[in-house]
Amino acid sequence: MIEEFVSISTLMICTFLSTMVVGIFMLQVWLTDRRHAAAGYWCLAMWVGSLCTILFALRPIGFPLITVGLGNALAAFSYAFMWAGFRVFDRRPLYLSVVLAGPVLWCGAYLLLRPVADDVNNRVILTSIIIAVYSIWMGLDIWAGRRHERLPTRSIAAFFFVTHGIIYSLRIPMAIAAPAELGHGTAYSAWFALFSLELFAHTILSAVAMLVLIKERGEALYRQASRTDTLTGIANRGSFLEDVQAHLARGGQGTLMIFDLDRFKAINDTHGHVAGDAVLKHFSARVSSWLEDGMLFCRFGGEEFALFAPRHDIDQAADFAERLRCEVAAMSIAHEGREIGVSVSIGLADVAAFGADFDRLQSAADNALYAAKEAGRNCVMRWTPSEGLADIAERMRVPDAAPAFNASIAG
Repeated sequence: MIEEFVSISTLMICTFLSTMVVGIFMLQVWLTDRRHAAAGYWCLAMWVGSLCTILFALRPIGFPLITVGLGNALAAFSYAFMWAGFRVFDRRPLYLSVVLAGPVLWCGAYLLLRPVADDVNNRVILTSIIIAVYSIWMGLDIWAGRRHERLPTRSIAAFFFVTHGIIYSLRIPMAIAAPAELGHGTAYSAWFALFSLELFAHTILSAVAMLVLIKERGEALYRQASRTDTLTGIANRGSFLEDVQAHLARGGQGTLMIFDLDRFKAINDTHGHVAGDAVLKHFSARVSSWLEDGMLFCRFGGEEFALFAPRHDIDQAADFAERLRCEVAAMSIAHEGREIGVSVSIGLADVAAFGADFDRLQSAADNALYAAKEAGRNCVMRWTPSEGLADIAERMRVPDAAPAFNASIAG
């Protein structure tokens, strides 16, 4: 028989040791960085689970109110705290009623219902329902979190918990069809030993999954920080170039827009650099709220920004840029009781005209931006290859000739 090869007592000892070790690691993670609040809940879940295992191991000694009643209540609390940890990890609402539901259900049934207190199989059925519900709920929550954060281990962790919940729920029909016998204070049967082995394996796998998820979250935050402008919170120049060049390498089309806040130095000189920073943040937030799906927006440096519209030709981009220019011109930024008005000059160049070389595309958009400033600022200009040729020809004219300007104003 399987129970001759799988010692439930040995499994309890191994489960106790593993949960204690994982709990220590979780505590270290939480103490090192309190932003990992989930680690605190998981640490609590592991240590409560360890205490639960000790009480289960003491069942042959007696005191069923402690070893059975309190032990199973702690098992329910362990899964409830684990559920709470995953809710916190994914920034989902945490409900105290759900945390308490499993333990309260068990305590009420054990203390008030004699069939539960007196029959080990009824206790198996009730604990299986509680643990299966928590486990499947955790798995579904982990899977749903993929919509917002695609950590590599999410799918595996979701699989662990959902399958554990399903397997654990199979104890219910087994307890009905082949009731376990009570011996030395605990249940003994072939199927009970197998489920205890699965519980031990799940404890190890889920603990590893939690630690890996925390590690992957930290790495993701570090990567995000390296791609983000610290002042405005939008993409920085490096990440923008990486994303646009990847798009161009795939043969994608689109239009590059370069923005420059007009007379920004005067804002700093008149209102101070704190006010200038407020203008940059407000401008970034407003433009970000107007972006269409797939657009890339970044702070290029100083008061200069860039936007790449992958599905816009030059005419569509010019219309979009003109709407942005009008919206910015209508903005009024309040700072320390003063209203600060801003305007923006925008230069455009499209991939269809200048090809997939980003340097050439940027140079053309820069030329259009300079043209917008020469034209009096607060306007949108586009650059085409013909304007580039005209500019070269203009520079080759005799010095006393009057300069000519060939860039076109969008719209």
